[in-house]
Amino acid sequence: MAHPSYQRIAGLTVAAVVVAVFWDNPVVWPLKILVVLFHELGHAAAALLTGGSVESIGLSPDQGGVTHTRGGWRFLILNAGYLGSLAWGVALLAAGRTPRTAKWMCAVLTVVLLGATLWWVRPVFSFGFAFSLVAGIGMALLTRKGSASAQTGLLRSMGVFSVLYAVWDIRDDIFRIDGGMSDAVMLQELTLIPGPIWGVAWLAVGLATLWSLRRWWL
Repeated sequence: MAHPSYQRIAGLTVAAVVVAVFWDNPVVWPLKILVVLFHELGHAAAALLTGGSVESIGLSPDQGGVTHTRGGWRFLILNAGYLGSLAWGVALLAAGRTPRTAKWMCAVLTVVLLGATLWWVRPVFSFGFAFSLVAGIGMALLTRKGSASAQTGLLRSMGVFSVLYAVWDIRDDIFRIDGGMSDAVMLQELTLIPGPIWGVAWLAVGLATLWSLRRWWL
């Protein structure tokens, strides 16, 4: 029988390949929107942790997101989006290792998703609110009715997707040529350090974190 760690590595590899193959398929679109929400929650958490407040979070069907905050340390808030997505990915991968931790994480996600929806996602009559509410209810049903294999499998798949999507989105920030606003562009305006450097830094920190914590999520 294969060692459990080898089985997990094989499972993560399969999940990564499936995600890559179906990257542009509408089937994975909900996961993309969910990771965008994780990204925005990273900004929100940084604002709260540095003494600020969160005014609203918005999501759009084209995988766009925005978090309006007041006060707090803007430098950390801007950095917390992609790093938050990567942190969520690692946490989901780690929680999906055992049925017990998977069930606990599903419960935590239920509280986070429903809480963020009711407190921050605005406007109420919007795509973002509807999506977040449905995601929270779906996670609640999974927590209560889902099998252990469904819970662990979904969390591991979400973790892989969160990490890959964050890396892919960072790549877009590094090579962005449309002149649109992004975390990297706003950091460039704040620090005068070119946006692509911030993108490379996020990528390096993310990969280093994944490697250093590999014993917890492999």
